[in-house]
Amino acid sequence: MMKPIVRARKRPQLAAPCLDPLALWLIDLVGPLYSRMTLRMKSMRFIHGERLVGAVRDFYEGRARLVLAFRHPYGDEPQLLTWAMHRGLRGLGVRPHCLFLHGYEVPLWSGPLVRWLIPRSGSLPVYHVRVDSSGIKATRRALRDGEHPLALAPEGQASYRSETLPRLERGALQLGFWCAEELAAAGRSEKVILLPLSVHVSHHASDLSALEAFATALEARLGPAAAAIAAPTLARGSDEWRRRELGLRLRAIDLQLLESGESYYWPGQKSQGKALPIEALLALADSNNTEFLSLRASRHAALLEEALRRGEAMLGLSSDGDAITRVYRIRHEGWNRVYPELDLGTLSPHARALADRRAGEAWYAMRHMETVDLGWYLDAPYLEEGLAEGGAPSLNRLAETLVNLDDFASRLEGGNITNRKNPLSRHICMVAAEPLEIASRLSAYRSDRQAALAAAETDLASAFKGAIKEFLDGN
Repeated sequence: MMKPIVRARKRPQLAAPCLDPLALWLIDLVGPLYSRMTLRMKSMRFIHGERLVGAVRDFYEGRARLVLAFRHPYGDEPQLLTWAMHRGLRGLGVRPHCLFLHGYEVPLWSGPLVRWLIPRSGSLPVYHVRVDSSGIKATRRALRDGEHPLALAPEGQASYRSETLPRLERGALQLGFWCAEELAAAGRSEKVILLPLSVHVSHHASDLSALEAFATALEARLGPAAAAIAAPTLARGSDEWRRRELGLRLRAIDLQLLESGESYYWPGQKSQGKALPIEALLALADSNNTEFLSLRASRHAALLEEALRRGEAMLGLSSDGDAITRVYRIRHEGWNRVYPELDLGTLSPHARALADRRAGEAWYAMRHMETVDLGWYLDAPYLEEGLAEGGAPSLNRLAETLVNLDDFASRLEGGNITNRKNPLSRHICMVAAEPLEIASRLSAYRSDRQAALAAAETDLASAFKGAIKEFLDGN
């Protein structure tokens, strides 16, 4: 687990975003080994890959400006998309690449190599909770005139679920409309294309034993828990029976982690009879699943709200906005205290001690934020859909759920996404949805900007949902 930060740190100075041939050469050199060893990627396939090829070709042949809008459920989609561009599209007669938008804080918690590589690969920082006019101008310029397409996640951050669609942010769409306006004003004829890309991981039946062992290790880590209550009607020992049994175990682990979080935030709650114990909830899951889901959801929401409240109180922040907006605010303030924008070497011993204390408190405040950062996406129906009526969840959904539960245990212990385990080999599927052409919507945007953005957001969400369905239908 991460060691607590107890001293304020000098803020690293990053290079200005650029395209350094050495950085691109290093990506090509290390990429295949990194993909196999770190990302554990065994293969990559495309559904409607012709849409990706066509959009990229239109960009490099000067017919379009392009935003690659990728789903972000696993955390490593930028690396996967870079692999796809550098290795999968080499037959276009150019050297495809894409310029990623990344949270400004990523280089702060990353290592020196990432700090060197990110800006030199052309990636651009973005802020979620403050207006960065120079950064916005640079991003608009890159989309309008850059030599490579722009790539960003409309979800805003990792969302930990590949088969459902969480909230979307409008930044990608707003950039597209701005670009269309600027091209029209300059008399340029390029289209502005936003290509939705849905990213998924497939697992094979041979992975089931590894998942069962992973679940056993997590159960041992958490300590004794209530047994999953159900009597599967499936053939005992079959793969479907084993998947159902594993799903029931994951249901019990989920509730144990919920109770663990409640015990941390409200010591003595269970003994005071304020919540049903795990055993009663498990029984309810089989007798009245609707009531079970309602109770679990309300307790889960209360846990996350308390975690947010604690983090905000430690940093003196307001509680305005939805949960993810509040996560962004805590993260921004926390990293600003760990890496304050001042010259630490000029501080008096007293001032330095106070800066260190602020950094230490910020680190602990961000532990609450990291719990919500993941926990907000962990809805019980994701697993329960497969367990309903004696069925079994898919292997892919079991794998996602188990990795997320293990990660949630790490977040409660004080970790973050860097502690996230990757226990299985991965077969990547990238689904290219129908592209959204932005310039054709420009007159509607000029008439009513908010309505045009809302309509485009609805179309983007529909495109992602359609791509998810195509993956599920073909998997």
